Amino acid sequence: MLKLSDSGCAEHHPRPITLTGQAAVLVSRLILNLPPTAAGHSYICEHGHTHCLTLQPREGNIISTPPRIGFTGNTAFNH
Repeated sequence: MLKLSDSGCAEHHPRPITLTGQAAVLVSRLILNLPPTAAGHSYICEHGHTHCLTLQPREGNIISTPPRIGFTGNTAFNH
């Protein structure tokens, strides 16, 4: 499970996002390729505004990083 917060902008409200399964794997890899800032990883929405994604710690985890993802063939798995 991947939990994160989107800071939003003038056109989009801030919101929490929870993803599971393949969506969590895919998004966690995409987030790691976004430019990091002091507040999290940033991206530009379709309105040209900067959003910041902040990863939420997993329950029982004190760090806020996504799970390491490994790939074997066409299959992704969590470490």
